[in-house]
Amino acid sequence: MQDILRMASDHPLAAVGVAFALVLVLYFLFMKLVKVALILLILAVAFVGYFYFQHPEVKPANFGETVEKIRTSTGEAVDKGKAAYQAGKELVDKGKEVLDKGIDKGKDVVEGGKITADKIGKILGKEKEKDEP
Repeated sequence: MQDILRMASDHPLAAVGVAFALVLVLYFLFMKLVKVALILLILAVAFVGYFYFQHPEVKPANFGETVEKIRTSTGEAVDKGKAAYQAGKELVDKGKEVLDKGIDKGKDVVEGGKITADKIGKILGKEKEKDEP
């Protein structure tokens, strides 16, 4: 840390340039985040407005009640997602196991084919030798 401070004091123009570049990078990052937040806010307002204008008689009596309902629904959705993830993971594990067994059987078949080909080659080689004078 002391070396960085010493270099900044020895080369003030370079330090200003690095600081400017850092501020510029942070500015562009935060501007993208602000844009994303604004887009999400606009989508949320449009979503709420759509449902309000479609069914104004079904509006909630209490905002806190609505937030709690959304929170519990979100929790249930997360639990269902976790269960689906576990089920998918189990299927993938079973698939890997079946694939490994298939690969092992395939290796055995290939090895058996090599042995059989060697035997046939030896048999044909002996027959050839018999045919030659």
